[in-house]
Amino acid sequence: MKNFRNLIACSAFLLLCAAGAMAQTVQTDYDRNFNLAKFKTFGFYQQERRAGDPLAASPINDRRIHDALAAQLTANGLSASDQPDFLIAYFVSTKQGLDIQDNRFGLLQRRGSINVNQVTEGTLIVIFADAGTKQEVWRGYATGTITPKDLEKDVNKAVTKLVERFKKNQMGKN
Repeated sequence: MKNFRNLIACSAFLLLCAAGAMAQTVQTDYDRNFNLAKFKTFGFYQQERRAGDPLAASPINDRRIHDALAAQLTANGLSASDQPDFLIAYFVSTKQGLDIQDNRFGLLQRRGSINVNQVTEGTLIVIFADAGTKQEVWRGYATGTITPKDLEKDVNKAVTKLVERFKKNQMGKN
C-alpha cells in the first residue's frame, strides 16, 4: 500500500511539472495554397494602438514584442528590409481568470486544501501578411498566464515558439 501511495505521489508530481512546462499554448494557421518558403525578408506594419489596447497602455511591452519578433526571425535566417516580402502585425488581449489548485488527498479527500488565485491570462496574436497583396497568409497565437516579474522571459519564450512554428509551416510541415 505504501508503494502504491509513493507511485501516486510521484505521478502527481510529474504531472504538475509537465503542466508547468506547458504553461504557454501555441497555435498557428496559414494559407496552405500560399508558398511561405518565398518569405526571406520582413517588415512591421505601422500600427495605431487605440485606447483599451493593452499595448497602448504599455509602450515598453509593445517594443518588447517587436524586438523579440525581429530577433527571433533574424536568428532563423530572415532579415529586416525596407522592401520586405512580408509584413508583421501583432496584438495582445488579456482577461481575468482563476487558477484553482486542489491539494486535497486521502480516501475521501478530507485532508489538504483548495487554493484559488486570480490570474491574468494573455494572448499574443501575430499576423504575417504578403507585402505585395497585403493578404494575411499566416497567423499564430500564444496564450498563457501573465506574470509581471517574468514578462520579458515569457514574451521571448512565446515568440520563440511562434517563430519555430512558422519555420515548420514554411517548410510545409504542420
